[in-house]
Amino acid sequence: PPSRNIRPDSRLVELAFLLSLVALVFTLYAQGYLDRIIGNALTLWFFGLILGIVILVESVAFSGRDVDAHFWSWLTTGLGMLGTVLGFSMALAGIEVDALHDPATLSAEIGRFLKTVSFAIDTTMIGLSAAMAMEAMNKVRQILYAPKVPVAQEEE
Repeated sequence: PPSRNIRPDSRLVELAFLLSLVALVFTLYAQGYLDRIIGNALTLWFFGLILGIVILVESVAFSGRDVDAHFWSWLTTGLGMLGTVLGFSMALAGIEVDALHDPATLSAEIGRFLKTVSFAIDTTMIGLSAAMAMEAMNKVRQILYAPKVPVAQEEE
């Protein structure tokens, strides 16, 4: 493995970035933006699974071991897309076609459809957000721990 150019403050900078991501999630929770996600059991399951992956990957990476961040970001994106397809499938399957002809029940059908579609959108947002966070942390680590370039190569 290439030697790493580890400055004394590199771990603190990395930790600061990680803690800022945690603070962002906590702020979203405190402001009520995660209420809909937490309130839906299926969305909460996707959120918990993806959050668990992020915590595992970032913990292993912070310990200094190599992590294939691209694979894990692909996986969280894939899980988000799976939730999207599942959500739209459930929304379309839940439509009572006969009820669409009755103006009195049309509003309720649209409401149920949109609630299920919100699950699809939420899982997309969760998966993509996790992938972006892991890729961003991967880039931060590349910058902080760039391999040392020998002096002879720098002059060429």
